[in-house]
Amino acid sequence: MSRRHAPALARGNNRRLSAQIPRKGPESRGSGGALAATAALLALALAAGCGRDPEPVPEARAFADPGFVEAEGWRMHYALTSTQDLPAAIAGSYGIVQRPNLALLVVALEASPPREAAATAGAEAEATAVSLTGVREALALVRRDEAGRPTWLATVEVRHRVPITIEMEARATAEGPALRARLTREFRFE
Repeated sequence: MSRRHAPALARGNNRRLSAQIPRKGPESRGSGGALAATAALLALALAAGCGRDPEPVPEARAFADPGFVEAEGWRMHYALTSTQDLPAAIAGSYGIVQRPNLALLVVALEASPPREAAATAGAEAEATAVSLTGVREALALVRRDEAGRPTWLATVEVRHRVPITIEMEARATAEGPALRARLTREFRFE
């Protein structure tokens, strides 16, 4: 007499179900299909990355500050230049010591369009240097009229590769419009 064993029972809820024994080999349908799909996706991703080298990305055009603002018939020109870039004769004529960490701010007003006898005796200007951390420092502007137009000069301490922002405001007359500009520059000492 041969004895027959009862089928294994699945656990839980006392139901009489046959337990499934995991199979190995080509007939199993478990994780093998997922593994094949993952391998196929990986192969497609690698194939997409292959091919000719991509062209280098062109460098973005630098912002070109126009160096002036206009309002109601007046124009304010401004520039921030390293004192190292000034000719020695010009720097000396203004009493400026040329150092790598020193820049010269120039602010000038003129009538726009240019006209004769533009009254600028009461012209005023002010400038503030603003650091990256938000520290504000009023700049000592010195008025030196050039070519019949009011011009102000100030020296500014700058640091290597640290942007500095200069906020400027000028008026040609007490009743005239306020001309405002904001300039940000970064200097590299080499």
